[in-house]
Amino acid sequence: MLSTLDVSYFSFCPSYKCTSYLSDGICFRLGAGFLNGLLEAGASATESSGFSNCQLGNDVSSEESTTIDILQKMFLPSSGPWHANNEVVSAALKKLPENEHSRQLHSATNDVLSKLHVVMRAVDNLHLKHMQLAGNYQKQRDSSAWNRAEQKRLKEELTSVVAKLEESKQKLAVLKAQGDNKQATPILVPMLGKKTAEKVGDKQTELQDLEATHKELMESISKRLEEIRRLHTERIGILNNLATFQNILTDFKSIHSSKAFQLVNDQLQKSQAELDGHQTLLEKLQVDMDTFVWRERQFNQKVDLAEISQKVSAYYVSRIADLEKDVQKLCNEKNMLVLKLEGALREPGRNQVISEFKALVSSLPREMGAVQTELSKHKDASLQLHSLRAEVHSLSSIRTRKEQEIEETSRSAHAGSDISQLQSLVHELRENTQELKLFVELYKHDSADSRQLMESRDRELAELAGVHVLRYSLNESKLEQRVIAANEAEAISQQRLATAEAEVAELGQKLETSRRNLVKQSDILKSKHEECEAYMVEIESIGHAYEDIMSQNQQLLQQIIERDDHNTKVMIQRTNLSN
Repeated sequence: MLSTLDVSYFSFCPSYKCTSYLSDGICFRLGAGFLNGLLEAGASATESSGFSNCQLGNDVSSEESTTIDILQKMFLPSSGPWHANNEVVSAALKKLPENEHSRQLHSATNDVLSKLHVVMRAVDNLHLKHMQLAGNYQKQRDSSAWNRAEQKRLKEELTSVVAKLEESKQKLAVLKAQGDNKQATPILVPMLGKKTAEKVGDKQTELQDLEATHKELMESISKRLEEIRRLHTERIGILNNLATFQNILTDFKSIHSSKAFQLVNDQLQKSQAELDGHQTLLEKLQVDMDTFVWRERQFNQKVDLAEISQKVSAYYVSRIADLEKDVQKLCNEKNMLVLKLEGALREPGRNQVISEFKALVSSLPREMGAVQTELSKHKDASLQLHSLRAEVHSLSSIRTRKEQEIEETSRSAHAGSDISQLQSLVHELRENTQELKLFVELYKHDSADSRQLMESRDRELAELAGVHVLRYSLNESKLEQRVIAANEAEAISQQRLATAEAEVAELGQKLETSRRNLVKQSDILKSKHEECEAYMVEIESIGHAYEDIMSQNQQLLQQIIERDDHNTKVMIQRTNLSN
């Protein structure tokens, strides 16, 4: 429970007599500030005592010293006697036998310890609350002191500002009086007008500056007054908080002086006395238990010595009965083995079965070699099958490419039909040119009156005819070139088509042959797989039969060995009996 207490209240001091020890032997004591703070409700005592003092003052009264001793005993349960008592109690509880008295004692000690822990937790909570209240009170005191200092500073500033304002008012009144006097008196000397005007202007500027400063000072005074009011309200709130904290501290003091706190202290003392009584009872019970155990051991030794002779006689009787039963069983087994051996000797053809089995075992490696050769052949056939499949795939790709070329040649054939259509168009255009020539000749005969017009028309017509002729000749030459190119392309495409058809036919034949070969190889592979499975089944059956025969042989050999051993034992016993 010491871990919950604040470390700042424990001060290490070599000059002070150590009243308590930690579990690792470190000397410490409670701080005087904490103990005085528990005794006094005000924060002035906690502030005046200080956390770093190593000794309590000499001015402590006798009542306060007794209360400090009580608090030290309450807050320091982890002292040397406390740890020693805990260790003794735990060791005694471990050594106790498991009976009703020890259980009752254990439960009583657990109840007392739980009550103690509850009380210590309550005291720790009170200690923490006191620490929090002391810290809050110290913060409030610091803030109130800071507010007082700030208030003093503001008052000093306000007095200085008021003094400056009064001085400025006096100066302003003097300047106003001087200005009024100057306005009332007439100007007697005209030569000095400029100087007086300049002085008056300077005075007016000074007055304006003073008025501006007066306004600024009034504004600053109003701001300072607002700040003073705000600080006054804050001071009132702080005083209220201080009053509440003082009430809380008085409540804390009343808690310390209350009956509940005294009852807790009384319960602690009672629990300590009960624990001492339980410890003495435990020691007495331990002594009684040791004496009881010693007497019980003596009694058990006497009982064991009395029962030894009876146990030995009973053991020998049971052993004789067991040996007679074993002799009878061995005789029966001997008779059975003799009968089995005679039957095994009478079995015909046993040597033949063994020779056949040996021949079968010797032929197994040859058959395994033949099966391995056939498996290698099947592997080669599967490789050939994969290569044939690759060839079929390549032939199918070639076939698709040839089909594409055939489509291109069919397109060129369609281009030949387009060429024939163009030739028919050329023929029609030629007929149209002949008709136009006839119309020109008719116009020449009709226009005998206007020769110039006819000449111009003839020229135009001749030019138009030349243009048309040139166009037609150009179109014809282009068409002829196209026809020639189309014919050549058609011839080339026909040749390619013929070669492609021949290649397609060859590829089709190859594909059919490859398919036939594939079907044959797949059939062969299936048959080989079936043969392999049959061989594997036969090999497994032969192996199982071999294992069965070997196990039977081992069993027979074991039986023969057991019979021989039994016979030898029987012979030895007979010789011993005869002797």
